[in-house]
Amino acid sequence: MQKKLQLAFGAALLSTTCLTNASAQEAQTLKVNSSLDEVTVYATRSEANVFDVPAMVSTVNTEAAGVATSGTISQVLDQVPGVTVVGGPRRAAQIVTIRGFDSDAILTMVDDRRQNFESGHDGRIFIDPALLKSVEVVKGGASAIYGGGAVGGVVAFKTKDAADLLEPGEKMGALTSLGYRSATGEFSATQAAYGRTENLDLLASLNYRKAGDVQMGAAVHSIGSNDLPARDRLKSGLVKAGLTFGDYHTVSANIHRLDQDSEEPSTNSGVTTSSNATVDKEIDDLQLGLKYAYDNPDNNWLKPSVHVYRNRSEVFETDLTGSRAGREKMRRMTTVGFTADNQSILSVSDAHSHTLSYGVEYYTDKQDGESNSTAFGGVPNAEGQAYGVYLQDQIDVNTGAGELSIIPALRYDKYKSDDDDGNSLNEGAASPKLSLSYKPVEQLMLFGSWSKAFRAPNLTEVYADGQHWFGNNFQANPDLKPETVTTIEVGAGVDFKELLSSNDRLQIKGSMFRARGEDFIDQEITATTTKYINIDKAELKGWELEAKYGFAPFTASAGLSYVRARNKVTDKYLEASEPLTLTTGLSYDVASIDSTFGWNAKFSDQNHETATASLRKDGYAVHDIYYRYQPTNNLIVDLGIDNVFDEAYKASTTLYEEGRSFVGKVTYKW
Repeated sequence: MQKKLQLAFGAALLSTTCLTNASAQEAQTLKVNSSLDEVTVYATRSEANVFDVPAMVSTVNTEAAGVATSGTISQVLDQVPGVTVVGGPRRAAQIVTIRGFDSDAILTMVDDRRQNFESGHDGRIFIDPALLKSVEVVKGGASAIYGGGAVGGVVAFKTKDAADLLEPGEKMGALTSLGYRSATGEFSATQAAYGRTENLDLLASLNYRKAGDVQMGAAVHSIGSNDLPARDRLKSGLVKAGLTFGDYHTVSANIHRLDQDSEEPSTNSGVTTSSNATVDKEIDDLQLGLKYAYDNPDNNWLKPSVHVYRNRSEVFETDLTGSRAGREKMRRMTTVGFTADNQSILSVSDAHSHTLSYGVEYYTDKQDGESNSTAFGGVPNAEGQAYGVYLQDQIDVNTGAGELSIIPALRYDKYKSDDDDGNSLNEGAASPKLSLSYKPVEQLMLFGSWSKAFRAPNLTEVYADGQHWFGNNFQANPDLKPETVTTIEVGAGVDFKELLSSNDRLQIKGSMFRARGEDFIDQEITATTTKYINIDKAELKGWELEAKYGFAPFTASAGLSYVRARNKVTDKYLEASEPLTLTTGLSYDVASIDSTFGWNAKFSDQNHETATASLRKDGYAVHDIYYRYQPTNNLIVDLGIDNVFDEAYKASTTLYEEGRSFVGKVTYKW
């Protein structure tokens, strides 16, 4: 498989070169694709070019050709190196992982609201991709500025604003969008209205999706039907309002509501069996946010922001089949959060500056589980509260021999929790980090970081009780220790301009990392019990490479990643291992016919570095093609074929992923 990966990578680069040479005369008259100048705001809590920060960061424009037809989070993040969305093709089961770290060890946010919903078999985030404008993924330890949930990184989803939909000079507008996906028979519709004045902007958006069973790849026919039960109906809405006053003060409000009704197995990352009954599942998610910010460009000392939010996520299930038909279950997580941040900039000289970022955070989680027969196993009634305070100093120095950036950061977190049975947990720790970057010349950047992160166990990990399945029960573990992870990462990047012409550009950035965990939290399942335990020592190490080339009207991209995870005491593999995976992409803009043609692909090696033989996965190759027609700013037509060759493959679970799908979407602005 590694030889196939090498051939595929070579073919991608060769095809890029051939296409570029064929169109060199036309490309010299065009600008280099601006997508290479991506911006991050989460890596260091201040706006910076993705290439320049001392970390591996990926951004996704959800309105880009080839992405805009996505109906699930996995489809949005499919081309991001180092990221795997586990749980299978069902919408409600998908969970984002980074470099092998699961959702409990990464911080997931929607419009800066923590997503703390916990479930062993459901997803952690409930949002329609049609509402999103971007996703930012920060890879590697970020606990020094974001707290214990960011041991493995940060995934930040941002929803659309009125300004994202209005053209310069426009005051109001409306958007209608219709979409279709053949592999699930999915129909989707979006209707939005938005407007702005000098001081006020408003947006309201309604979204609807209705889908049937998932058609898996062709080879699945050999084991029976290739239809995966997954019927669902999703309704969601977003309302946003922002008011600017006194020139520099802004208050904004955000309301997001989602209701999803589906018919699928109780464990929706698995298949229907006698012990995994079909259920009617309803997800009700309501999120509220209120922000205040002050941003005066003439005031370098005071740039405060305050955010108050409340999330309530509920999952209701009614067993439709099996020996417990008619049983009803409910899981609810309510999170209330508060953050206050400020940034101060101190210029020592023209060649030396400090950017101080500091703030506090407080949030509470309350989890409830109910059932009309017995206690909802694995869903303890428990509450937790956490607070943290952090300080980061970004020291930028022009040494005369290059640009040097030194970023020390430190955060202290305190976490308390208890359940209805009288068990409790009280832990606290500091999370330090030191990052360095050096640019001796404009074209070369060297970077490295060291961090020590702390993660307290969540409510389910500590207090889970009740029945897991017949004959197997959860056991609470109030003695569960927080896990600490020490990560070292070194990397480099190059940014070349005018390689083959006066307007082309190549960026390559990569890193190697090693994360060593103590008291690593893992799940132990025996014949009769399920319990969360600490693994004395664990290690995840790997590497990642991301490359982009722009030679308008062509763009090309490639990403390569690998993670190996081991229990250092037993020297056995952990489930966090990720196989060698290559992602590639090509696009070509034809301005004369207002069109964009593109191809994306993912090649994954077999994964035999697993905890047990049953978790091993075969390698696979999946190809997608897409086409966009945009004759005006008001009309966009997106067409494509996902999984062109109908590959039957398993990305992360026992479930096969979606097979060949013809997709389409028409968007019109009124």
